[in-house]
Amino acid sequence: MDVAALLRGRMLVALEGVSGGRVMRGPFAALGLSVLATSLATSALAADLPVEAPPVPAVQAVSWTGLYVGGHAGYAWGRSDGDLTFDPGTGPIVVFDPSHRRIDSEGWLAGGQIGFNYQFNSLVFGLKADASWTNLRGRGSFNTIPGDVNWTIENQLDWFGTVRGRAGVAVNNFLLYGTAGVAFGQTRADQVVTNVIPCCLVTAVASANENHIGWTAGAGAEWMYSRNWSVKAEYLYVDLGSADNRFIGTTFIGTPHTTDSFPANLTFHTVRVGVNYRF
Repeated sequence: MDVAALLRGRMLVALEGVSGGRVMRGPFAALGLSVLATSLATSALAADLPVEAPPVPAVQAVSWTGLYVGGHAGYAWGRSDGDLTFDPGTGPIVVFDPSHRRIDSEGWLAGGQIGFNYQFNSLVFGLKADASWTNLRGRGSFNTIPGDVNWTIENQLDWFGTVRGRAGVAVNNFLLYGTAGVAFGQTRADQVVTNVIPCCLVTAVASANENHIGWTAGAGAEWMYSRNWSVKAEYLYVDLGSADNRFIGTTFIGTPHTTDSFPANLTFHTVRVGVNYRF
């Protein structure tokens, strides 16, 4: 239907009732009526058209791919399992019963990490390296079979590091992953030998420094709370393997003390939280 023509007709009929039914039909009057009717028709049609909503901005997909660096802190607990060994140079002599003993240890740690992730669909694969400085330490006190001599041994893990792969599943900005790889570190053990009978005479002091290499495995979760920043929580089991802990020192009269050792295997657990910045 021609809405403009219909409106013009109705306006003409209305005008015929003005001034005794006489209508001005000049060219200017016709032109004015036409413009007015067209304008009214356009407004009426526009009011009936649906209004389009403004476009919704596209949401950028979360991606875990890229290089990152960060820091961490946490807590560790573990133990050294080994055999107290006395060897004056002619072969080991059993002076402890049992000779196999354990030293429990615990302490705090802090350090940094660097890594790279690659995401394929919802799967995330990565490689990372980290290093931690610790005060993980323990102390044991052991008497010989006759009960006349005491060994006090204190050991400490100075630092450790790992190089690990990790694989996980990403759910938007959350990542759950498992991890495993190589672990390495350095320990120090100090020994004090004291006579029990007669009491309390220190007869020797010695120490041992050991480098370790072993393995580690664990799991963790990470939350990316902005494009560049994420926070994580992680558990690791670390086995640094066995060390000789052959003590070297001096006796109370100044002679070399090299008869004692504590070959032991060091294992520990860590729980760490950290923050990463991704480029």
